Amino acid sequence: MDVIQALKPHSDDPATRRIIRATWVYLMNNARHLRKQNWGVLADTFKEVTGDEDMPTMVEVWKAEGKAEGKAEGEAKAGRNMVLKALRTKFKKVPEQIEQTVLAKSDPIVLESLLEQVFHCDTLDEFAEGL
Repeated sequence: MDVIQALKPHSDDPATRRIIRATWVYLMNNARHLRKQNWGVLADTFKEVTGDEDMPTMVEVWKAEGKAEGKAEGEAKAGRNMVLKALRTKFKKVPEQIEQTVLAKSDPIVLESLLEQVFHCDTLDEFAEGL
């Protein structure tokens, strides 16, 4: 309980919240060693510090993180594909260097900007200058 309380002032930071969750999971996995009265106090302390009603297991946390990473990568892939499709539609053949540069991008804002740039450029050289 003392550890979780000590982390309370830092609980707005996502990294610290992960530490709090990891501590909580550790304590949950060792709950059989706690007396029932201490377990209730511990659960109440966790809710007070994090604002979370339920504590996800580490597997649930990892699944959620993996799902978020997969979604971000899927969106980046779709963005890269849209930029390349727009380039091929407008200019027919896209040089390998430009294609590889676009494929290396993953930031959705950058990819959106590149897509807009395709529509404003008159030549591939002009587009390449903006990369």
